[in-house]
Amino acid sequence: MAGNILQSIRNFVEGNRSVRRVADDIELTSELILLVRMIFADGVLQPEEFENFSRICETAFAIPHEDVPEVLKFLKEYGYETKAVNAAAIFAELPVARKRSLLIHMLSVAKSDNELHADEAELIRRTAAILGLTPADITAIRET
Repeated sequence: MAGNILQSIRNFVEGNRSVRRVADDIELTSELILLVRMIFADGVLQPEEFENFSRICETAFAIPHEDVPEVLKFLKEYGYETKAVNAAAIFAELPVARKRSLLIHMLSVAKSDNELHADEAELIRRTAAILGLTPADITAIRET
């Protein structure tokens, strides 16, 4: 049974270079999971949020726009059980600059529709707390 699951994952991942990169990089997987959670935090998938997510994938992680649907499919199929708190915990021991980069991406996605919803702000606040960043750090990040 476990062998079948592993083979299924291997077949899925081997089909797309970007999916392989995501699958091999727990930090990248975790950040993308948090960004997807941010997209849906307010309960509505806004086209602007998805476009911004795709832009971040391309500019920050060198994931081509055309690969984003396959990456999302991978995250849905194999990362769906990962809670935001677990994804954020991956960043706990990373340098402050990397933590700030994560929050900048989260804020960028949250503000894509020109509105920061309460659930989005709460996800950012909880993530920052897990990362050991203060409200003052969040304010400073928002102003950049």
